[in-house]
Amino acid sequence: MVAIDRRLPAGVALGRALAAAVLMGVVLAVASFIGSAFGASASSSDPFGVRLIVAGSVGITVVAVILLLRRRWDRAPLAGIGLSGVRRDMAGFLLGLGVVSAAGVAVIAVLSLIGVARWSSFDLLHLLVFLATNAVVALLLEAIPEEVSIRGYALTALRMRYSRPVATVLNIMVFLCVPVVALGVQALLELLASADGATFSLAPGGVNPLMYYLTLAAFGFMLVYARDATASATVWTCIGAHLAWLTINRIVLGRATGVEVALGEGATLVFFAVYFSMAVVGFSILRGRAGLSKFA
Repeated sequence: MVAIDRRLPAGVALGRALAAAVLMGVVLAVASFIGSAFGASASSSDPFGVRLIVAGSVGITVVAVILLLRRRWDRAPLAGIGLSGVRRDMAGFLLGLGVVSAAGVAVIAVLSLIGVARWSSFDLLHLLVFLATNAVVALLLEAIPEEVSIRGYALTALRMRYSRPVATVLNIMVFLCVPVVALGVQALLELLASADGATFSLAPGGVNPLMYYLTLAAFGFMLVYARDATASATVWTCIGAHLAWLTINRIVLGRATGVEVALGEGATLVFFAVYFSMAVVGFSILRGRAGLSKFA
């Protein structure tokens, strides 16, 4: 549990939170830039070993720096940022994974029963390979470093100065800074390395920026609730929820191997809205049972 400490200057709290976002964005950009220089990336089109190296470099670097900041800069215990010990962390991970997975499976099952979701193929072996490789890469590249830095280090810093609602809003804003920093640094590195120049975009892969950041904000909101779902407030609940969210989304959006599901545009929006809402409600109920109504 993190108590509000009004003696902590607002600038310090915000500085710590922004440092976490900048760290995550810069490491992602540098890893992507160096990887592309050698023809490597963490995308599914690359061999698993290559993806593992790229993803592992991100995860190890971000977590190592966050732990160093917590110990040397904050001079505070790791439990404060949600690293509560193997037993509690593993239980939290399974809880987060289970809540989001259950919500997603329940909604897609209903849509399948009423004929809105149509399944055209299913290959169990390929699906299992996808689930295993996706889990390892997603954990190292995104789930672990983002949650330890944003819902762990940054959220804890904000809650040491601000009330829970204010800290939640600020944490979501900090989360939205990560892709901006990553895309900006990547464009700068490309500009320095190439005579042809570089193009900066607010969202990756030509995605509509408004929809991208609205989705990211909703995702961040859900993950803040996940942080509060256990008495220990372990950040591993967020990591499990993050992994489940990425996995289900990739299956539904056709980015998985071994399974193909077709949803219309309207049905896709309904799916995400309902499954997101169910996950938030689930974490809210768990938060109440954990007795964290006074959690700052």
